[in-house]
Amino acid sequence: MSRKVTVEELREKLEEIIAEVKAGESVTIVPDAQRETDLFIAQRGKRFPFRDLKFEPLDPPIAVDVVELIREDRDHELKKHNLP
Repeated sequence: MSRKVTVEELREKLEEIIAEVKAGESVTIVPDAQRETDLFIAQRGKRFPFRDLKFEPLDPPIAVDVVELIREDRDHELKKHNLP
């Protein structure tokens, strides 16, 4: 769950809002109720959530030279636009 709080509300209910963030809620802090420009988003969790992401090898493995595909695509685009 996520909610927006104003700076004033944050001052008044700081401990309560910190407890909510620790419990997993995301809190976006805005300057005041009239302006919706976000100042800050407080969110509990990993700083880099995808750092530990592991991919399983494809079955069967792909036997394609990716660099060669990029070169072919680049050469095709160069020819299409008459560039050297």
